[in-house]
Parts: sequence; structure tokens; C-alpha cells
Amino acid sequence: MSAEEFAELTRWADGVAGARLAERARIVLACAEGLPTVWVAAKLGVTADTARKWRRRFAEQRMDGLTDAPRPGRRKADLVLTGYERAQLTRWARRAKAAQYLALRARIVLACAEGGTNKKVAAELGVSQRSVNSWRSRFVARRLDGLADEPRVGRPPSILLDQVEDVIVATLESTPGQDTHWSRASMAARTGLSKSTIGRIWKRLDLKPHLQDSFKLSTDP
Repeated sequence: MSAEEFAELTRWADGVAGARLAERARIVLACAEGLPTVWVAAKLGVTADTARKWRRRFAEQRMDGLTDAPRPGRRKADLVLTGYERAQLTRWARRAKAAQYLALRARIVLACAEGGTNKKVAAELGVSQRSVNSWRSRFVARRLDGLADEPRVGRPPSILLDQVEDVIVATLESTPGQDTHWSRASMAARTGLSKSTIGRIWKRLDLKPHLQDSFKLSTDP
């Protein structure tokens, strides 16, 4: 095993290329330590046949032997996340109350990045295979920006996702100074967006700042 192969296998074993490749990389790395196949299988919780298969595939084809051969028909878009993309998608996926449409798209991409097929991801998340394929393809082509809604015909591009995220986080997780909740005017002053834009964001995401639970330290002695 070359130094380059060892470095790449170590990256895969950490999960950067998905769960399937991580398991295969761990098998090869364990075999490279000189452990018997049955020990490798027991150590990693796989069958001895599985350990033998990936040991042999690596010996014959090196790194290419650990990847799945493309299935006949239309090829599924490859989807590998950077560390930043995974962190941002995880944040979006956890904000289901604030932006359900964005949270669902983030969960689709995260599931696809783990190696799930369109059919499996669709079943797990309760959506159609067509939706999974659409958001997988959009992400591969345009990365995080591909998960935003397309601007309507005849209208200028909508505000950036980061700006929407900023409004959501501020609304749910902070208060404006001594006030108990945000108003359209105070949020507009904070973000630089117009009051009407703030109103549209809140309405679309069903955010009601005056009803948000909040906690403020008392200034009474």
C-alpha cells in the first residue's frame, strides 16, 4: 500500500465519502496491518466473506476496486460533501420548525451522501423518488445554492439563503435589546432588509415573534 493510498483510505474511513466506502476502507486498513481475515471481520462486525471480498478487490484494482460499479441505465449523480457543506446541511436539517422545505431538502442530501439510493432515501423520508432525484441533482450541480427556491419568472432574484437563515436564527434565538420580541422594524434595522421582506419571511415560515418563548434576565435587585 502506497502512502497516497493509505492517506486516502484513512479519509474514507473517517466517513468523508459515505458509510459504504468508510466500511470498505476500514477493512482494507485492518488487513494491511496483517490481521487474519476472520479477525478483521470480527473486529469490524462484518462477515468473513465481506472482508475477503474487499481485500481481494483492493489487491486487484487498488482504490478503484472499492467503489461500486455503475448500474445499467442512467447513472446516479455522485454526491460527496465537504466538511462545511455537511455542517451547514445539518444545521438546516435541524430547523424543521423554521423552514420545513429547506430542512427536508437538507435531509435528502445528507441521506444521499451516506450512500442511500433514491428509492431507499424516498422511503425513509416519506417523499417521492422523483423529489430525491431532483434535489440530489440540484445539489450536485449547484451545491448549497441549489436547495433554494428558483426565482419566479419576471422577478429579480430573491434574497440569499444566508439572509433568510440570519432572520430565522435571530427571530428564534435572540431578542432586540430590552424588548421582549422582534418587530418588523427592529429586524429590518438589524439585517438591512426591508420591513416588507421581513414580513414575507415570517409569514412564509409561520414565524410569530410576539408568540415566541423568550427568557430575559431580570434587572430588579
